[in-house]
Amino acid sequence: MGMLLSDGRRKADDNMRRPVVLIVDDEEPIRKTLTLLLDEHYETISVPDAMQAIDVVRTKGVDIVLMDINLPGMDGMEALVKIREVDPDVGVVMLSASDSAKQAVIALKKGAYDYITKPFEYDDLLSTLTRYADRLNLKSEVDFLKEELSSKSPHGMIVSRSPAMNRVFDLMQRVAQTSSNVLITGESGTGKELVARAIHSMGVRGNKPFVAVNCGAVPAELMESELFGHEKGAFTGAYARKIGRFEYAHGGTIFLDEVATLPLALQVKLLRVLQEKTFERVGSNSPITVDIRVIAATNIDLEREVRNGNFREDLYYRLKVVPIELPPLRERKADIPVLVSHFLQRHCRNLGRPVLKISKEAVDSLMSYSWPGNIRELENFIERLVVLARNGEELTIEDLPVGMFYSDADDDESSFEGEDYREALSNFERRLIIKELVRTNWNRVEAARRMHMHRNTLLMKMKELNIKEPRH
Repeated sequence: MGMLLSDGRRKADDNMRRPVVLIVDDEEPIRKTLTLLLDEHYETISVPDAMQAIDVVRTKGVDIVLMDINLPGMDGMEALVKIREVDPDVGVVMLSASDSAKQAVIALKKGAYDYITKPFEYDDLLSTLTRYADRLNLKSEVDFLKEELSSKSPHGMIVSRSPAMNRVFDLMQRVAQTSSNVLITGESGTGKELVARAIHSMGVRGNKPFVAVNCGAVPAELMESELFGHEKGAFTGAYARKIGRFEYAHGGTIFLDEVATLPLALQVKLLRVLQEKTFERVGSNSPITVDIRVIAATNIDLEREVRNGNFREDLYYRLKVVPIELPPLRERKADIPVLVSHFLQRHCRNLGRPVLKISKEAVDSLMSYSWPGNIRELENFIERLVVLARNGEELTIEDLPVGMFYSDADDDESSFEGEDYREALSNFERRLIIKELVRTNWNRVEAARRMHMHRNTLLMKMKELNIKEPRH
C-alpha cells in the first residue's frame, strides 16, 4: 500500500492510485450522489446490499467502506462484523438515519471507524474520510520503513504465523534483553543466523557490532587466528598483526555458526573466553579483555557429539545457557503461504517486475512438499520462478516442476507426522499417484494399469486431488 496524502491522494510511489471507497446503500440515488461527491479524491465502487459488499472486500480489496445500517437481507451491523473478519484493516463508516447514541456505540464496539447520521454535510463526510486516510498514511509509512530496514539486511525479516514460531519469537524477545549465551539448533535452512541477528538487534547490544563466523568454512589451521587474531611473525605468512573476530565484536555479539565443527583444541580456548572474557592473539602473551555475547548455532546433535567425544561437555553447557530450537518448515506448513507471498514481493521488486500472483492450487502443492532445505530452499525456488516467469503472469500449478510433487523424502514416515488420518491418507494417495504418473511419463492408461485401477478411477482421483501434468 502506497502512502496517502491528507486529501486522500496517494504518492507517486504507487502509480498515483487513489484510495478505494466502497459505497453500500440500497437506494440508487444515494449511491450515485456519493459517487459524484467523492469522485475527485477517491476511486469508488457501489453496491446495493451487504452480500455484494462482502464479496467486493474479499475479491477486490478496498480502503474504506461507507455502509448504510438498514439494508435488505443482511443488515449493516451484521455486515460490519463479516467485513472486519474478511479484512481487519478496512475502515468502515456506518451511515444511518437514526441519531441513536446507543446504536452508534454498538457500531463502534463492533469495529466501525465512525458513525454518521443522515442527512449529513459533505464536508463532515470528507473530514471523516480524510482522518482515516491520514491513519492509513501513518500505517503505510510504518510498513514502508519496516520494509526498508528489511531490504538493507541481507537476511530480510522473519516471517511466520505458526504457533511453533510464535513460541520461538517469545523466547527471542525475552532473551534479547539479557547478555546470556544462546545456542540455536535446527536443520539447515531454518534461519538460525536470522534469529541470531534478530536477538542482537532487539537487545541492549543492538547498536554494537554483530560479527558472524561460519566455523565450517574456515580451515582448521586458520581458525584460531580468525577468531582471536595474531601478531606479526606468529607463523609463516603472518606478515602483519591481524585483529580477530572476537576483538571486532567487543561490546556486541559474535555468532558462531556450525560451532560443532570447531577442533577440540580450539574448543578449550573458546571455553576460557566464555569463562574469563579474555584471550591472547596467536603469538602473544598479552591478554585482551572483551565484553561480548556469544550466540552459537548448529544443525548437528551436540549431545551426541559430546557422547562420541567430538565436543567438550563443559563447552556445550556454556553455550547452551538459553537453547532455541527452530522447527523445520515441514512442521510449520501454515507459514508457507505467507513466506511465498513475502519472497514473491521481494524478488519481483529486486528484478523490477510487477508482483506476481500465485494460484491457490500452486500454494497447496507447495504446502504438500517436504522442503528438506527448509526456508532457504523455498526462497531459492521462488526466486527461480520469478526469473523464469513472464511479466504479469500468475503462477499456477503447471509452473511447478514434477519434483515439487514427489521426492524420495516423501516416502519417509516422518513426513506424515502431525497429520490426522484423513489428511495423511489423502497425501499418501496423492504422492502414490504422482509417483506412478512420473514413472510412466504421465501416461494415464499405463499408470492406472500399474496401480491396478480403472483409467476412469485414476482420472477421477486426479481431479479430486488436483493433480495436473506440469508444463515442463
